[in-house]
Amino acid sequence: MARTRLNLHAYQQEILARLKESTEGGGAKAVSKLGISINGLNWLVALDDVSEVLPLPEITRVPQTQSWFMGMANVRGNLYALSDLAAYLGYPATRIGSDSRILLVHPKFDVNAGLLVDRLIGLRSTDDMDKQDDVGQQAAWYVNQYKDANNETWHEMDISKLLIQNEFMQIAA
Repeated sequence: MARTRLNLHAYQQEILARLKESTEGGGAKAVSKLGISINGLNWLVALDDVSEVLPLPEITRVPQTQSWFMGMANVRGNLYALSDLAAYLGYPATRIGSDSRILLVHPKFDVNAGLLVDRLIGLRSTDDMDKQDDVGQQAAWYVNQYKDANNETWHEMDISKLLIQNEFMQIAA
């Protein structure tokens, strides 16, 4: 089992190195996104909004909080507030599995937050997708919707706008 964790850690470090490399590649920054799955739906987030992707750490529950707020976790001596994105978006709570991941929000936002997702899909380029113009009225943090070459729908989330939503920052039940 320790070997699996070591390999998983190496894989995550390789992904992070590729993420950093792609954001430093000039024009790629505008179109390279991190693909994630939330409640079985494909989502995209900006690479520079995420500092790290982790397997689920040990979580300390906090009483009398919103159902989507999972609790607090200690990640290398820093406390992070963990939220289940699926539950926050109104879907059933994420079923925790071996593919479940926590996205640590970048320190530039001055918020120690982690976001639970079903799984990490990998890097995606919006250059390879068709932007959908008529997506109706959406939340402020909902940026765009795309269709890829396989006709799969991808939703784009702006983490910075999510973090300034009063509903998201008020975890008390």
